[in-house]
Amino acid sequence: MRAVFVCINHSVKILAEHFSYTFAMTSTIVTLLAIILLLAFAFFKTKAAKPKAGQFHNDGRRKTFKDFQKEQLENDPDGVYGEAATFKTLTSICNDDGRKFVLMKNLYIPSHGGTTEIDALLLHQSGIYVLETKNISGEITGTLEEERWHQRMNARTTHTFHNPIQQNAGHIRALRHFLKENFSKSDLNVDELPVFSAIVFSDRCVLKGIPTSPKVSGSSLDVNWIILHIFQLQKKLSNIIKNQKTILETEQLESLYWKLKPCAMANEKTRAEHRAYIQSKHR
Repeated sequence: MRAVFVCINHSVKILAEHFSYTFAMTSTIVTLLAIILLLAFAFFKTKAAKPKAGQFHNDGRRKTFKDFQKEQLENDPDGVYGEAATFKTLTSICNDDGRKFVLMKNLYIPSHGGTTEIDALLLHQSGIYVLETKNISGEITGTLEEERWHQRMNARTTHTFHNPIQQNAGHIRALRHFLKENFSKSDLNVDELPVFSAIVFSDRCVLKGIPTSPKVSGSSLDVNWIILHIFQLQKKLSNIIKNQKTILETEQLESLYWKLKPCAMANEKTRAEHRAYIQSKHR
């Protein structure tokens, strides 16, 4: 009888130890799972609370789409975005107009032993539109007569640049001269060909006291010209183009393109020579 009691007691002891071990293991697993869940919760909460880089201003305000556009412009020192925005707008204008057109950029036109560079050129059935793009910021001041205009960045920093009205007028004179040399009057009367000048400033600058229109007669600036921001280009240039009659046939438009195409295929040597030529003019 005593042997049976000892056996039962031993069995109970073994079961108690087993349940104690199982309970301890279960508690450990539950604790580990709880810790893992807490860590995961903390991680995802922190990640969700942390804003993406560049999403907010330094003062905590959330950036708008216009803010991101502004940053994209400021991170574009070579003016690529400004030219791209101009080309996109020109394409939209011409598509709405419905007539034939060709867009060209960065043309190096022979001029006085060197070259002059046209940023953007629109060949349209209503005429030729020569665009000078200024992808700059700050406060811009200048007059029609001044050779150098001023770009004021802040109270201490001011830069100067060539009067863009005069600059683009020079582009147009060189362009007309080039076309006269390459077309007979019977094929294309260059003297009667309407040529318009547009100086397009970025939307991140302020034009202060700048002349913005239209024709200046009796001078070397005897061309139709306009100064505007990129955001004004769609409306203002659309109105100009719509009010112009068709004067170029499709064949003439194509001929203009093929004559000018070599000017848009400048190699590094040509670009270097152009830079040297410009520097020599402004010493």
